[in-house]
Amino acid sequence: MIKLQILLHEPWRTSEGVERVCELIESMGMKPTSQGQATVSAAISKNSFEEIFQTPVQEVASRPPADNDFGKSGGSIADDLPIPKVLRQYVESITVASPYTRI
Repeated sequence: MIKLQILLHEPWRTSEGVERVCELIESMGMKPTSQGQATVSAAISKNSFEEIFQTPVQEVASRPPADNDFGKSGGSIADDLPIPKVLRQYVESITVASPYTRI
């Protein structure tokens, strides 16, 4: 699954706005995984991702521990994502969550 971070436009950074965005992304095949006041995190399959965003995704392998950290998680990366028309009113940006470095 590809992890996404969705940033809402300022007027929609309310509980009602977050709820509306969660409903819309679920109808598109994304699974909301967490939410805050201004953001929604979601997961989506690779096939659905490429169908919705018309953008390829690159898989990144995990990295073992190094001298200054405990390694890096694996995951996915992609270029800037277009915002689907149905979300444009509500969403400022959608990005693929970067793999994290274990410290």
